[in-house]
Amino acid sequence: MIIIDTAGRLAVDEEMMNEIFNIKQAVNPHEILFVVDSMTGQDAVNTAKAFNDRLDFDGVVAGPSWDGDTRGGCRTEYQIGRQ
Repeated sequence: MIIIDTAGRLAVDEEMMNEIFNIKQAVNPHEILFVVDSMTGQDAVNTAKAFNDRLDFDGVVAGPSWDGDTRGGCRTEYQIGRQ
């Protein structure tokens, strides 16, 4: 297994989207996971959609912030948005 971790971003921009698309083309991965901090909140849904539109990822990993009070609201919202 090889894991390629791109730098986290707080905003979606065209340069970043081109960069990750080029990585996908070069590597031809078997699986793509979108990893998001649950503290991102509702904006995680918009960010996940932008990434999915470009990468067609296989799943979402919404992890907790270990230094805060996370309730995982973006997880529920994203699942509803995907249905």
